[in-house]
Amino acid sequence: MEISDIHTHVLPMVPGSALVNIGCGPLPQVHGHYFSAGLHPWEVTGSDEESFRIIDSLLSRSDVIAVGECGFDALRGTSVEKQERAFIRQFELSESHSIPMILHIVREFDRVIRFKKMLKPSQKWLIHGFRGGPEQAGQLLGCGFCLSFGLTAREDTIRAVPEKNIMAETDGKCGIGVVIGKISMSLGMEYCETEALIRSNNSDFFA
Repeated sequence: MEISDIHTHVLPMVPGSALVNIGCGPLPQVHGHYFSAGLHPWEVTGSDEESFRIIDSLLSRSDVIAVGECGFDALRGTSVEKQERAFIRQFELSESHSIPMILHIVREFDRVIRFKKMLKPSQKWLIHGFRGGPEQAGQLLGCGFCLSFGLTAREDTIRAVPEKNIMAETDGKCGIGVVIGKISMSLGMEYCETEALIRSNNSDFFA
């Protein structure tokens, strides 16, 4: 697996080089790509069983390798109670299919930490597009979360995170080379070395 971009909404030019989020589908009729499927917290209504049925079906495919993005958003979407119910349902799908979760978390880090301690997942949880500081990153890594960094990531946070924990994403907003270049400059590493590191870390996430 040679994934450079661990979260995007756009099919990459090179099949298999990115994890493409498709929400609740439909699945693009293409070959060689990897996908994640899930119900975004903005789209939770409280009457989502049909969406979960679709996600469950998508997760049975070998090219759909993660649940998400799902999670909690304090600024947008339905009530936190409905977001929590949807999150638990997708956690159950992640566990039953033995695949990791991609998380969208906005101003709800205490909540997701509490849920991780309560649910004790066997699968990995990745907080995508992390923009917090070094102290918060350290707290999340210490709780067993994975983090991915995009264009808006703080350079001091990138430098503070152990190299084995650095993953990269575009969120569909640019080319992955731009993000790898930013991370490379932050770490003082050669671009090719950083690219190899990120591919290795991204792939380890699915191991």
